[in-house]
Amino acid sequence: MQFTTPVLLDAAPFRLTPSSRVLLIGSCFAEEVGRHMTDALPQGHALVNPSGVLYNARSIALLLRTLLRCSPPSDDFLFQGHDGLWRSWLHSGAFVGDTRAQCRTLVTDHLHAGAEMLAQADVLFLTFSTTHLYRLAERPDVVVANCHKASADTFVEDNDSLAALLDLWRSTLELLRAHRPDLRVIFTLSPYRYRKYGLHTSQVDKAKLFLLIDALTATDVHSSYFPAYEILMDELRDYRFYKPDMLHPSEQAVHYIWERLRDWCFSPALLEFECERAALRREAAHRPLHPDSDAHRTFEQKHRERLQLFRQKWGTAAI
Repeated sequence: MQFTTPVLLDAAPFRLTPSSRVLLIGSCFAEEVGRHMTDALPQGHALVNPSGVLYNARSIALLLRTLLRCSPPSDDFLFQGHDGLWRSWLHSGAFVGDTRAQCRTLVTDHLHAGAEMLAQADVLFLTFSTTHLYRLAERPDVVVANCHKASADTFVEDNDSLAALLDLWRSTLELLRAHRPDLRVIFTLSPYRYRKYGLHTSQVDKAKLFLLIDALTATDVHSSYFPAYEILMDELRDYRFYKPDMLHPSEQAVHYIWERLRDWCFSPALLEFECERAALRREAAHRPLHPDSDAHRTFEQKHRERLQLFRQKWGTAAI
């Protein structure tokens, strides 16, 4: 007897190997999956959200365009908050500086890292979450990536239409293909539900994003969709797979979706690499009860030997 509805996956159009490079951009769900991807690949082979977590599909498109141009945004997007710290309207709250110059340097350094990874990546994962967005009231042309806890009158709330998103993303993919014609793009949809907009409105937003992804993957031969949303909503389908807010996927749910993704697109070599690296990282994290004992000194010596064998086998460090 089967108590779930398994989500059947089509054959992956690619296989990640220990030499692959991956860029992940999008919502907090991309951040969670990206953490697992970073652990699975060699150090420096995965980069997650070079401008911080992004939720709306328009901000994600604007970031891609910025990375392709590799030109940092002007200082017009930097501002000093009520706490005296400097931030960027185009970045998440992780980009903070005591001065304008510090914030600019942080933004610029991550932009260059993102542009470099986009130029080298084998696969680009894009996770949309919502069509809701916020514009600066004094500059309606500026869509903010994060409201940074500013007062509500700072913004004008808006909602992208499907037609507007199709125009934006079709031109964004054309620009991407001009630079990276063979780059694999994998779209996903965040399963997070926006209760603050009303659950019906949240579902309408998700429906628009489904239609957007479906249209883009239908016309771009190197783009595909991974059904993370369906795995949580249809296969797991239980509130025990949510965090206490009943909106965010739990750590267990994220790990399960990660395992489905890994099994879908990892080569046997990368599965082996990930397993061996994880074992060595667990050894490195071990905290002995008796650090001065002969047993622990033997453990450390064998650990060093295993690290060396790993480097010889894979050509990279495990830690």
